[in-house]
Amino acid sequence: MPVSLTPSIELIDMLQFGLPGTGATYHIYGERHALIDTGTSHSVARIREQLGLHAPDFIFLTHVHPDHAGGAALLAQAYPQAMIGVHERGVEHLIDPSRVNASIRASTGQLANLYGEMFPLPAERITVLKHGDRFDLGKGITIEVIDAPGHAPHHLCFFERSHRALFCGDAVGIRRGKIRVPATVPPSFDLEESRATIHRLKKYKPNRLYFTHFGEVRNAVSILKEYDHALHEWVERIRELRRDLSDEEVVREILSAPQFKSLAEELHFELAMCVRGVLHYLARRDR
Repeated sequence: MPVSLTPSIELIDMLQFGLPGTGATYHIYGERHALIDTGTSHSVARIREQLGLHAPDFIFLTHVHPDHAGGAALLAQAYPQAMIGVHERGVEHLIDPSRVNASIRASTGQLANLYGEMFPLPAERITVLKHGDRFDLGKGITIEVIDAPGHAPHHLCFFERSHRALFCGDAVGIRRGKIRVPATVPPSFDLEESRATIHRLKKYKPNRLYFTHFGEVRNAVSILKEYDHALHEWVERIRELRRDLSDEEVVREILSAPQFKSLAEELHFELAMCVRGVLHYLARRDR
């Protein structure tokens, strides 16, 4: 069963990579029903099972990375009435996900199968979302769109005002229990845009954050401030290491840190991608 977080918000653990507490989709409902993020294509059967008779009217995507949007086409087939909403820069990748699939195969190697395959989504099923758009679910529940680049240029967050609930995708990092990892994956991570997004999100004064990776967190404004600082420190640490080490040596140095040793192998690989995203960002800045 989904985990009830408020009378209008449920968490569905997608068991990403076969691991609990790794990837979530959120079911928000009033008179109508919405999902935020779909997980990979492997997650679709579980989402349908967990939703039961509640067919979504809206499927909102924070961005089109396959662990957030990989199930979009299959869920669109299962729920033909559902609107699929995404940033305008994500539309082409939903219609033709071949580049996303190729990028995942190239960057994840032997773990590519864990991400599954993204399938094409008909253009007529897609709605372009813009900053400030609002969607009324009834019973006082409204979803507001927030432009949130940095993790990716097409990243969005979603705000439900009655609960002051912020669905942050990857804009505020990754939380694995007590382990915190900045979500700085290649190829498009941008430090300045990420920090500008954090400042924008603080203006909404959320009470709760809902992470795709993973779960509900209270003291939202404090967490946003902490992440802004942590993101800066993370990039500066990698910048410092990069002065004397090769890129792969930097990756090994970060992964060997004691706080990351308890991560599962699959999540170590995810951490390595976050390091490589910063290295890619720094290389762009040096050009």
